Amino acid sequence: MRVLLVEPNYKNKYPPMGLMKISTYHKMLDDEVHFVKGYNAQIDSEVWDRIYVTTLFTFDFAIAVETINHYLRLVDDVNSLYVGGIMASLMPDKIIEATGIERSHILTGLFTDTSVVGDNNDINVDQLPLDYDILEEVDYKYPAGDNYFAYTTRGCPNHCSFCAVPILEPNFHITNNIVQQIQEIDRRYGPKQHLLLLDNNVLNTPNLQALVDDLCRAGFGRGAKYVDPGAYSIIMMRYHNGDRADFLDKKMVAYLETIKKRIKSKEMLESFLQIVIEAEDAPCYADYMLEHEHELSPIVEKYRSKSAKARYLDFNQGVDGRKINDINMAQLARLAIKPLRIAFDDIKLKDTYCEAVRTAHRHGIKEISNYMLFNYKDRPEDLYERLRINIDLNKELGIQIFSFPMKYSPIDRTDRDYIGANWDKKSVRAISAILQVTKGVVAAGSTFFYKAFGETQEEFFELLAMPRDLIMFRSHFEENGTTQKWQLLYRGLTEEQKERLMALVSLNVSDLKKADWPEDLREILEFYLIHYTGKEEKNKEQYQQLSIMDDSDIVDEDE
Repeated sequence: MRVLLVEPNYKNKYPPMGLMKISTYHKMLDDEVHFVKGYNAQIDSEVWDRIYVTTLFTFDFAIAVETINHYLRLVDDVNSLYVGGIMASLMPDKIIEATGIERSHILTGLFTDTSVVGDNNDINVDQLPLDYDILEEVDYKYPAGDNYFAYTTRGCPNHCSFCAVPILEPNFHITNNIVQQIQEIDRRYGPKQHLLLLDNNVLNTPNLQALVDDLCRAGFGRGAKYVDPGAYSIIMMRYHNGDRADFLDKKMVAYLETIKKRIKSKEMLESFLQIVIEAEDAPCYADYMLEHEHELSPIVEKYRSKSAKARYLDFNQGVDGRKINDINMAQLARLAIKPLRIAFDDIKLKDTYCEAVRTAHRHGIKEISNYMLFNYKDRPEDLYERLRINIDLNKELGIQIFSFPMKYSPIDRTDRDYIGANWDKKSVRAISAILQVTKGVVAAGSTFFYKAFGETQEEFFELLAMPRDLIMFRSHFEENGTTQKWQLLYRGLTEEQKERLMALVSLNVSDLKKADWPEDLREILEFYLIHYTGKEEKNKEQYQQLSIMDDSDIVDEDE
């Protein structure tokens, strides 16, 4: 069969693991597989026996439906198209209504039984290795694309009311062997530097020590180092395995160009260039490289980079702080974890969270990434307090805790417009404005935190009420006095006036007729019409500099 794999053209950090497994599956069956992100005119002109469209978040509903309908128009038989992924599993009825696709062609949950697509075999697609090659077919570069991606467990026993996992992975269970997963990727595609594990609750693993033993055996023990074998070594391995692909040849040409610039010996350079130049006219580039491997390999090996780099393991979905104790943390501390991710979603869990952080610190963990759900059942002051607690813990323990506030959106909605019962639209927008400047990170040092969120809860609430551009381009408006003028007016309002102001600015002020503005708020409302242009990036950069004023504020690139 000719199989097309489709990912809608939204922005996403991680590659489509489901499609990568489906690609492996169909290549096992000797099918021809292609991958596209969004639309491609050439793809549209070809005939496909089967099309799979993946989906991601429910708030990407519009672009997902548009993509599904586009590919439905391209197939002669609508029964040859299947839709799967997170959004499809959470709201199949809405997809049916918007596209007309049959329910039997919406793949919900994990793809463990191929009979749902009409195939007669016993292959569990969810347990197959990822096909990294399909990522070479698109121009889109996934920020976290060149890592090992794996699961050691599926599901979570907690069944939190805000979480989609109970629907997507209803049963907690151990998956296939992690060592074998990594070895298979090494054999097919060459080694990766870092490992991202997407377990939803790894501390629920019955035998954590055995898992940690396996991860250490796989090369991710504490202090692990990685020496990149280089593209030449990996591509030659793949040539020996019988792989022949244009993108491999192009990668080899590009890599050899970097090696050429490093060669110091005139004689070696002449030999190198002779091989490389003659390869351009060879009937098969890969076969030519294999024939001249004994000549080229010593040159590349002499001049390639052999520096050892730190290797990290990331339980990317976080670990359950309520389950952290000295026993399981002693096990996790054996791993090259960077960072340890712990959620802090409820201020009521303050003591539990703080004890989890202190336990991690006792076992040598120095970098923690902290997920913070807001706009759910919490209040704005709860978010401020949770952020402040991290600042205090940083000072107390001398570690780095990077906070990541995450706005709650119900899993049954197709937009991001939900406002929690204890929040208002202006406050949510203000948090978004602050985080937009910081790329979502609240850094570890106190300098930035108190500037961005206020020295006190009173200052925090004032910042939430501040016009968006005065938040985002802080330096400019403070320097020209605009911020101070707004503050003078705001601080002169009564509590009742402040409440009415927040209600009004939660709307789009520019859409309100000035004639309808309340007389007592008319002067301050003018500030919400300010839209600064011309130096946005410069001012955002000045604001961002605050986040690295302390030595402890430097954020790892992978964050």
